[in-house]
Amino acid sequence: MKRHEIKKCVICGKGVMHNGQILFYKIEISRMAVDLGAVQRLQGLEMMLNPALASVMGPDEDIAMPIGGPDKALICDACAMKSTCLAALHERIAE
Repeated sequence: MKRHEIKKCVICGKGVMHNGQILFYKIEISRMAVDLGAVQRLQGLEMMLNPALASVMGPDEDIAMPIGGPDKALICDACAMKSTCLAALHERIAE
């Protein structure tokens, strides 16, 4: 990583080496949504054939799509050891 890519920890707002640790985490979060139509088509094909055959003969379409993102952030080692709500973290990154 280059110097301009180093940002503050998204959780505590301090530098990623604020406590002397040289380790930190680079994360990428995407919120996903299931495409119900694709799931139903795949399920119908699997019911007519068998799952192994349906995976070969089917259209191999995506059954989940990203909603926004992906959002990237850095987390210091101290904050990474704490329990964090991913949805709240994702909102904080997106700001």
